[in-house]
Amino acid sequence: MQSRRDILKKIGTGVAGAAVVGGAAVSTRRAQAASLRAFAAGGSSEAPWALLSPLSPGKSAGKGWTATDLTRVQEGASILTLTHRDQGTARVHICARHGSGSGVAHSHLLDLVLMDGGDGDKRTDEGLGRVIRGLAKRVASNELGAVNKETLEGMARMLTHSERVALYGPEKLL
Repeated sequence: MQSRRDILKKIGTGVAGAAVVGGAAVSTRRAQAASLRAFAAGGSSEAPWALLSPLSPGKSAGKGWTATDLTRVQEGASILTLTHRDQGTARVHICARHGSGSGVAHSHLLDLVLMDGGDGDKRTDEGLGRVIRGLAKRVASNELGAVNKETLEGMARMLTHSERVALYGPEKLL
């Protein structure tokens, strides 16, 4: 059975294909981007804390890092904000995973991508890296358990990190 995400992507591709027949490649990209943006925006207003359970706002994530905030799924990802007394703030984008994964850590279905402005070249602090890998293990144990309707709907709207960069640009995703 096809997922809602697969069906919506095909609709976006179909809209894009119709634009090609009209003749403008630019229109194709715009139609596809508009479809994907609408798909990734979704409608749920709840942050998917169930993926990180038992972690909740204000609780320790380990190594001095505290979970401060988790956004609802928007622009294809949910953003976890971690704070540390000495190291400041870290933003971890929870995105769909495709293939071997592209983040610091990943679960079966999701990538946890640290957005630190390093363009993949910046060395991740060892303690923070361990915290993110630990979070990925929590996500892996929660994501397949049909956590709740809102979380599943949010996960269905997640895009891969590469799709998000292509759609929104890297500077907007920081």
